[in-house]
Amino acid sequence: MDILIVEDDELQRKAMFDLLKRKGHSVKACDSLTDARSRLADGQFHLIFLDRGLPDGDSMHFLEELHEQAKGAYVVFVTGQADVASAVQAIRTGAYDYLPKPYAAEQLEKILRNVEQAVTMQERVEGLSRLSATNASGDVWRLDNMIGGGALRELFTKVQRIAEFPDTTVLLLGESGTGKGMMASAIHRLSTRADKPFVDVNCSAIPGPLMESEVFGYEKGAFTDAKNSKPGLLEIADGGTVFLDEIGDMEPALQAKLLKVIEDKQFRRVGGSRVTHVDIRIVAATCRDLQKLVRDGIFREDLYYRLSVFPLTLPPLREHPESIPMLAAQCLQQCKLAAGRKISGFTPAAMEVLCNYSWPGNVRELRNAVERGVILCTETLIDVKDMGIPVPLRPAAAPAAVPGANAEEDAPMSLAENEKRLIEKVLREVNGHRGKAADILKVHRSSLHRKIAEYGIAIEE
Repeated sequence: MDILIVEDDELQRKAMFDLLKRKGHSVKACDSLTDARSRLADGQFHLIFLDRGLPDGDSMHFLEELHEQAKGAYVVFVTGQADVASAVQAIRTGAYDYLPKPYAAEQLEKILRNVEQAVTMQERVEGLSRLSATNASGDVWRLDNMIGGGALRELFTKVQRIAEFPDTTVLLLGESGTGKGMMASAIHRLSTRADKPFVDVNCSAIPGPLMESEVFGYEKGAFTDAKNSKPGLLEIADGGTVFLDEIGDMEPALQAKLLKVIEDKQFRRVGGSRVTHVDIRIVAATCRDLQKLVRDGIFREDLYYRLSVFPLTLPPLREHPESIPMLAAQCLQQCKLAAGRKISGFTPAAMEVLCNYSWPGNVRELRNAVERGVILCTETLIDVKDMGIPVPLRPAAAPAAVPGANAEEDAPMSLAENEKRLIEKVLREVNGHRGKAADILKVHRSSLHRKIAEYGIAIEE
């Protein structure tokens, strides 16, 4: 990282400079605000350490200047242990964090780790917009209109391979929201059937009595309202691909007819006697355990083996979190274009929440969160509050036992301990409502979310 130290104490400045250089960072140092402005005019910095007491001006006012002069830089306010008010004011003014003097090397290293992670995430998100739409680069892998991290490389390679065999039946397995529909579409578009129809049949959405006539079609007079003959979805898909989504919900009577289609590529319309031949590839998908349905007598065993010629399991998003920044960027690009919004990305706090959330609804839930962010965002970057997803919290550490009835009030506390107690007190008063707590503390909500996670504050709502 590129780091600037603004510190007038020569010993402090040199100690921090040497430590940061040993860590492999590019470091510049100066002892005044005047010199700092010159440094900022010559280049950009990822991280700025700004001392509270400088000889030629007010550091707090300079902190406000940095919003314009060093956009995107993380500013850490360096202040004395007893100067709680200045530290709080600095956070409210926009500082990323504060470092109390005297500080231990561990405190400085913790800030460095946090900022490095935030910078890396933001650079990865911004870099996605420059990637080729067709070629994989580094740990980014693309398949048709799908994108993911390196963990998906093997899956995407298999899909590219099966696409070359346009008659093979494919069974897509995985949790709801993992992208089975997009994968089926990719298999079709990458195959030699791409110029023929892709027909999507949702087996759980069409009522049972209508499913047979919709899939196989019917002849005139087959039932009361059949005033004319109608081709079914299988006929419409001739030459192309039929995607049977939620195949586990198909009724047993229809399963037998589907088995015949897969085996012989022929069927009869409802109420008809003429055999219709079709040339189709079947791609089926389900989020249910088909083997258990077979054991329970709900799903035909012979149909299961006909469908699972080439099974593919799509992993849940929590198993490849490295894909989250690039998926979020892709969703953002799609949503902001549709909404006509000028949003450039996510705040570091928002990206941290995105990467640490478990995503039980997988990619579908991620897209929903990003879309909410696009709608509610009033700045150029989407923040945590805009997306409406829970902030991941670490369990709170057990408080140490302190003798004496008034020990909690009498014991000296560091700035961090004092801040944690204050946040906990306010959260109790508002029953865990983070928005109200941020308003009372007069801090940005993203700062509050970060501090809650950092201190491991358990919230009872």
